[in-house]
Amino acid sequence: GSAEAVGALAARMPVVLASRSMTGPVFTKTYGYDGGEIDLIGRGAIPAGMLSGLKARLLLGLALRGGDAGAAGPAFAPYQ
Repeated sequence: GSAEAVGALAARMPVVLASRSMTGPVFTKTYGYDGGEIDLIGRGAIPAGMLSGLKARLLLGLALRGGDAGAAGPAFAPYQ
């Protein structure tokens, strides 16, 4: 399914989980079913925290500019 695809992709490159709403946090401990945020984070997706999808996309681009994919996770830590 799509949760497996997200996990496979997250193993190769940073994948950020963001809300489609303009404000409010991405939940991290609410839904544990396959494809829920607990599952996707467990598969390696990075929660965007309080950032909207657009802001998360911009931050991810900035974090990856140095060529280090490992910089993505720490870049989102202050927004959790």
